[in-house]
This record gives sequence, C-alpha cells and structure tokens, in this order.
Amino acid sequence: MDIMNPNSTGTSEFYGEIEEIEDEVESRFNLFKNFDIIPNPPDDHRFKKDSSRVLLESPLGQKIEQEWNLLKKNLPNSIFVRVYESRVDLMRIAMIGPPHTPYHHGLFFFDIFFPRNYPSYPPKLYYHSYGLDLNPNLRHGGKVCLSMLARRYERIIREWYACYPQKWNKHSSILHVLYAIQGLFMCAKPYSTEESNKKAFELTCGIVIQVLREPPMDFEDFVKGYFRKRAHPILLKFRKEFDGDKDQLRIIELFTNLYRVLEKNGTYCMHHLCFLKSIKGNTEEESTIMGYFMKTAKALKYQADS
Repeated sequence: MDIMNPNSTGTSEFYGEIEEIEDEVESRFNLFKNFDIIPNPPDDHRFKKDSSRVLLESPLGQKIEQEWNLLKKNLPNSIFVRVYESRVDLMRIAMIGPPHTPYHHGLFFFDIFFPRNYPSYPPKLYYHSYGLDLNPNLRHGGKVCLSMLARRYERIIREWYACYPQKWNKHSSILHVLYAIQGLFMCAKPYSTEESNKKAFELTCGIVIQVLREPPMDFEDFVKGYFRKRAHPILLKFRKEFDGDKDQLRIIELFTNLYRVLEKNGTYCMHHLCFLKSIKGNTEEESTIMGYFMKTAKALKYQADS
C-alpha cells in the first residue's frame, strides 16, 4: 500500500478537491521515515517510567539492536517506528489500517517496552485507544487482547504473539508481532455481523478525530500530513457507509466532527457538506440539530478563510 496515494487499492474516483500547494507540514510529512532513532522518548510514552536505562552494549541492548536492524530492512510502508538512544528498551509504533477493512485510512498507535528478561519473556504492548474499543482485541484501556484469537490462530499465536507468555518463544520478533496485529486484528470482518463491522468503521472515525486532536508525541508532523492526504477518501467512505442510516443524530454529529478536524487540519472539504444536505430530518429535533451542525461546519470554513 502506497501511503502517498490514498487510492492505491485500485479505485479511480475523482475527488474534486482543489490542488493545494505543498506547505511546511506536508514537507515534514514527506521526510518522515518508516524507522528512525531519536534521542529521547516522549513524555506521553506509556512505559517511560518503567525499569531503568539499558545500555546498547549490554546483552539486552544487543538483542534490541538486532530487532532495530530487522525492522529497518523489513518494515512495510504502512508501519512507522520510533526508537530512542537514551531508552533502547522503548518503542513507539504507528500503524495504518489495512485496505478492504473497516480500519482503512485510520492511524493506530502502540507503545512497546522490552523487559529485562527479553526475549525469554515477551515485550509489553500498549494500544493508544483514546477510550474507544476498536474491536474485541484492541480495548479501550490500551490492552492488546489475544485470547479471542487463540483457537482460530493457535499456531500463529504460538509462534508470533507478545503479551501471551505461554505462547511466546525466544525466536519471535517485534516485526512478527506488528504483522500479526495488522493482519489478524485489523481484518475485513472483525465481528460476526455487518452492523457490528460498520460500527468498527464508526470507531475508526472516532480514532481519526482523537488522533488529530491529540497526536502522540514525535508523530505530530506525520499525523497532520497523513490526514491531509487521506481526508477525502475518509469522508467519501463515511458517506458511502452511512448513507440512509437510521440513527440520524449520531451520524450527523460524527460526520460534522470528522469534517471539522479534517478541514481544520488543512484540507479543503467543503464540498463534502452535500452529505448533510442529503439527510432529511424525520423529526423537528433532528432537523434542528442538523441545521446547527451545518451552521457550525460552515462557520469553521469561514474562520479558516478569514
């Protein structure tokens, strides 16, 4: 998947957007590497207070350096890693939701900690959920839950997965873990019903809103640039998924909040407001609330242009 081409999955829709001149945000985004070593971990890293400094020349440090080299050579375009000179036992991961899934175009973050007895014992993972249950395996408290996949993917879990000590083995790697999370957890049908799978996309939209409002540290430039590239595909997918949805008020509010953060981030999205105009309020309350969101969305555009 090409992160520079949101339409790389084979579609050829024309979005009608105005061509935008590359600015400083987009320049920094285009320079953002899949793997990079930076001096210090950010203050918002989940495991920053865990353990003490690990020296790169120590046995654990050498093993972690092997993990770094493996990631440098094999990371796909959809996964981004930051590691730290002063804390080699920590990592931060950004993961793009795979195509043909409810998570496509979403951006998901994980913090990783290597314990002293790694690789005999697995690394710790923390998912930045922003309080949302993305699916049964990525929970709102940040837990990466593997038990629900244990029966269906027992062999893969036994060989690859972290946070599951009895299934982890010392030949597993962080790269395997990341592939497994992206390939198995973020699947096309995380739930047994279509309605629940639509809910997964709704939660992904909620993650987009929260990530843009509070991007994890060290990834601010990446988040801004990424969602400038993805704003139109996200809004088009939203319109397709929720066209004719019965729960009008929830959908109106979610669409407007999504539109506002994407527009505020620097992408012209005004033409997508036709989605709100197409919704007919079934009650006076719905019509009033829809009118309010239309007004606030247009007001935001006016402020941006002033």
